[in-house]
Amino acid sequence: MKIKNFKILLLILFVILAILLTFSTSPIELSPKSRDAQLSSQSAWTTDGIIVSAASNNQEYPQICSDGTGGVIIVWQDYRSGSNWDIYAQRIDSAGVVQWFSDGIAICTAINNQGTVQICSDGIGGAIITWNDYRSGSNWDIYTQRINSTGDVQWTSNGTVICTASNDQEIPKICSDGAGGAIITWNDYNRNGPNWDIYAQRVNSTGDVKWMANGTAICTANKDQLYPQICSYGTGEAIITWEDSRSGLSDIYAQRVDSNGNVNWTTNGVAICTENNTQWYPKICSDETGGVIITWSDYRSGSNYDIYAQKVNSTGDVKWIANGIALCTVDRDQEDPQILSDGTGGAIIIWEDNRTGSNSDIFSQRVDSIGDVKWVANGTAVCIANNNQNFPQICSDGAGGAIITWQDSRSGLSDIYAQRVDSFGNINWTTNGVAICTATNNQWFPQISSDENGGAIITWFDRRSGLDYDIYAQLIKNPPINGGKAGGEAFPFGNLIAIVLFVGGITIGGITTVFLIIRRRKHKK
Repeated sequence: MKIKNFKILLLILFVILAILLTFSTSPIELSPKSRDAQLSSQSAWTTDGIIVSAASNNQEYPQICSDGTGGVIIVWQDYRSGSNWDIYAQRIDSAGVVQWFSDGIAICTAINNQGTVQICSDGIGGAIITWNDYRSGSNWDIYTQRINSTGDVQWTSNGTVICTASNDQEIPKICSDGAGGAIITWNDYNRNGPNWDIYAQRVNSTGDVKWMANGTAICTANKDQLYPQICSYGTGEAIITWEDSRSGLSDIYAQRVDSNGNVNWTTNGVAICTENNTQWYPKICSDETGGVIITWSDYRSGSNYDIYAQKVNSTGDVKWIANGIALCTVDRDQEDPQILSDGTGGAIIIWEDNRTGSNSDIFSQRVDSIGDVKWVANGTAVCIANNNQNFPQICSDGAGGAIITWQDSRSGLSDIYAQRVDSFGNINWTTNGVAICTATNNQWFPQISSDENGGAIITWFDRRSGLDYDIYAQLIKNPPINGGKAGGEAFPFGNLIAIVLFVGGITIGGITTVFLIIRRRKHKK
């Protein structure tokens, strides 16, 4: 073959290959070695996490919130005194550097025990913290404290009183009030007779309680109301949901409380689900329009627990099918749902799933604003590795999807893993999740917060020392996967090769053309 014809043929082959690759929608798969190297770079801080607190004795059950600048504030119950549980906190910046005193700032070291701690952002780099408090020595009460971005506690030493009514107040939940303060709700025992009720209180940015002393009654119906969950409007108002046994079984109810502490819906709450048998574990998120979406574990089938959800608007009207839409009704139990707004009026829900009958896995589903499920029927598998995966937690990836973390026993011990699912229900990271911490001994009870940049920061309590539990944390980034852009649609790796080949083909074509022109001129001479 003549050189001229060979080069023209080579140019045509380059162009054809580039066109085929450019219009291909299937990414070229990275080799296992390349993929592992890429995924290992997602854990951006020290391997297996940085130490948040390794004080003497045990530190347990951390909670986490964003500091608004890519870092987080972490709070936990702490037994360093050796005589009772206290509350401590630490701030970690986006680079994984602790910002306050080594092993944390004391939030409350009052006598007797403090525990069941919760946290929310104060909106300006600090946080508001609430907890159960037994300083009275006779019953549990509810206290709160604010800490600023530099680690200075802002209110009364050892906390501001939220409720010290007679008998026990327990298991507080907290959300921002949108004005530098917070709204707190809790279980309240025997104030109105021998049963548990739901109360709430608002505290402003200076630590002043704004509603009735010892809280506004959210529900005081007959029998027990338990385990409230809360979602803020951001205008000093909130919607609260809970388990309710007024019928003799456990149902799901909700109530709205305004900025002045007045309940706005039907006395003792609007029924969200009163189906047969038991409904429990309600969780709540905003629908972005003044209402909320509530999910729960549901035994209406009489044979196993399933996952259902309901939307209720700002005036207390339920918007979907009576008693909720089914998100997962596959065989065996689905429990412990967690929920996240998808940013467009719907929600992403995750749960523990025992459909295999041999161990617990993690599944997920998205429901849109009108109650249509969007992903695979009965949920997308997040992790189906060997042994149990438990205690899933969720935060936004900033692009309509979610980052999920859980406690994982695939190794025979308890480790921490994470996975990203995008807005279409596609799993974006390595199958069955990226290892966040696989240090020796057990790691427990992960909690998660967005890093405000498409990734997340995860915290847990950790027994790698072999002596006691400490608090650790790790950043998980959302880098390009198979050439994809973090937080966006996948950009197929094959397209990158196509661009290179296309440019290469044009370059060779240009060189060939110039060569042929020069050669032709020489030939004419």
